[in-house]
Amino acid sequence: MHVQRLKNIYATKQYHILPIRSGMMLELYEKVGEGDNVRVQRFKWLVIQVKKPSHPDGTFTIRGMVAGITVERIFPLGFIKFEKVVLLDQYKTRRVRLNYIREKVGKDAKMKSILSADQKDVDLLVIAKAAVTPQAAVA
Repeated sequence: MHVQRLKNIYATKQYHILPIRSGMMLELYEKVGEGDNVRVQRFKWLVIQVKKPSHPDGTFTIRGMVAGITVERIFPLGFIKFEKVVLLDQYKTRRVRLNYIREKVGKDAKMKSILSADQKDVDLLVIAKAAVTPQAAVA
């Protein structure tokens, strides 16, 4: 799809591109259901890959445990069904794609945090909405 057309769609429908990087530990609150039967699911995930960051067509891959099973999911950066996206922690990484973390278990999977206590528990969706100015939405 044409990039300018995507940007116009995002501006008119008020989609927000999340500022997500690999190595972030996120808590996602996703709206699930249809019509009146809508509920919010909360998951704790590690971002292992981001494709086309700060681009309307970008995606991010997350990995986490759900009911004792390891799950990987791919979301668009402008996903509208997120109610809240909380940054729990950010780890020091030397790579953009953390595919090697799939084989690591226990102490081997340990990573060093680079966030201080006051930078944690920030809602990234609020930051993404604040980054969009009214003039940028019109263009």
